[in-house]
Amino acid sequence: MLSTAKDCFELKEMAVIMQPASDDVAVAKRAIAAGTILRYAQTTIEVKGDIPAGQRLALRDIPAGELIRQYGYPFAQSKGIKKGELIALGNTANKVPDPDLSVYREPPPTRINDEDARRTFMGYRRKNGCGTRNYYLIIPASMCASETALQAALCLEGSGILGKYPNVDGIVALPHSEGCGCDSGLPIDRLLLVLKGYLRHPNAAGCLLIDLGCEQSNREKLRGYLADTVKQGLKPLDWITIQDSGGTRLAIERAKELVASRLPELNRARREALPISGLILGTECGASDSFSGITANPLIGSVADKVICAGGAAILSEITEMVGTFQMLLPRFRNMATARAFQRIMQWYAGLAQMMGLSLEPNLVPKNIEGGLINNYIKSLGAVIKGGTTVIEDVVDYAQPLRRKGLTIMQGPGNDPESVTGLVAGGANIICFSTGKGTVTGDAICPVIKISSNAETFRKLPEDMDFDASRMLEKGSSPEGLSQELFQLVIDVASGRKTWSEKWKQRQFQVWSAGKLSL
Repeated sequence: MLSTAKDCFELKEMAVIMQPASDDVAVAKRAIAAGTILRYAQTTIEVKGDIPAGQRLALRDIPAGELIRQYGYPFAQSKGIKKGELIALGNTANKVPDPDLSVYREPPPTRINDEDARRTFMGYRRKNGCGTRNYYLIIPASMCASETALQAALCLEGSGILGKYPNVDGIVALPHSEGCGCDSGLPIDRLLLVLKGYLRHPNAAGCLLIDLGCEQSNREKLRGYLADTVKQGLKPLDWITIQDSGGTRLAIERAKELVASRLPELNRARREALPISGLILGTECGASDSFSGITANPLIGSVADKVICAGGAAILSEITEMVGTFQMLLPRFRNMATARAFQRIMQWYAGLAQMMGLSLEPNLVPKNIEGGLINNYIKSLGAVIKGGTTVIEDVVDYAQPLRRKGLTIMQGPGNDPESVTGLVAGGANIICFSTGKGTVTGDAICPVIKISSNAETFRKLPEDMDFDASRMLEKGSSPEGLSQELFQLVIDVASGRKTWSEKWKQRQFQVWSAGKLSL
């Protein structure tokens, strides 16, 4: 329902306040007309101008120079704002205080919830973890082998061969644009780390590696990098070098023969009841709006807490969407060394941008601003909520394998395909992905659950959105009830239920190539 001038409502009918004890703003659930009277805390607020849905209005007069808070933390500085006025780019400055390290105290350990710890999902028991899917993976060593790998995978799936092997979820290639024509340092090291993460991933039950033969990341280089994996015998591995196989056609034919010979073994895998502690939940948000940080991200955070308190793990990434959140996260770091590690990756990212003559501001796109996110700070405060409330146990580099249970922060960009690729390479076996405007991004081997922050997007994209988090703002839909519902969906998907991105074969794979200079 839209309000009209001089209408009078309880504020909670028209807007939501995340931290009533400390917040200076409320977010409009729906458009509020100028002149509307809102009753709140034994007083009234007259709305000074039209407030679009998703935008913020001031709950009090905020004098020039004062900080403006949401979630209990500052996201901007006032230029002089009256009670009931729209919070906008024109009356705010993008300033927040430096973090105060003196307030840090080491947090107590995360407590295990025995009831959730006893719950199970139906997954695949592997030598190095728990799988939620059973894929055969064709990995090109470089861009030079990528099209050949893709054609081989498409030919195999298109042939109908998987009809004989119902327990195999798919034959998937990882085409990419890396592996040669660049410096032999960071770009190659990062590519190899990502490829190794996917090759070792419990969702990949067998792998075929294809190289051209002369690239920097060729078979010889890969063999050295994967020596420990080959020695462990985690899964069947095969190799093809195009230059030694007679060219494209014969390489594809050979690939088809090798994969066909491996499928009977993969098909023998069976799902079994595995503890929730075997889940590694990757968290992601894309095409965000103001409601992302009010509905979808808090729900994802509550599910991350449930997985962690059952003995599992979760990953929070997208460093460009953590700008200004250090004070908010500080009480949760396992120790000061972990807090310092977070500071270093934030400073590294900012320093890289500065070296290139760039800033982190373009992470905020016009549709974000239109949706109510007026600066990076408010976007970041809403984004980190998807990491839940538990102790931050570790900080790792992009695509680095997880070292601990609990919550880990991973270095990485806000770009969705690159970020999700890093999460999966690091070990995530299921992804919860929030969106405000709507996105269709999936992953090559990991199921991605799309969670809509608002009802309009859920209605507009009914065959892409898996969960409607906007119900959190409706009467009768309790946050805990929705959290349990989403947690059950995570368990169901981990047990084999297909997400929309899987049904449409949205198999994105994109390596973050920061530092790459094409040569």
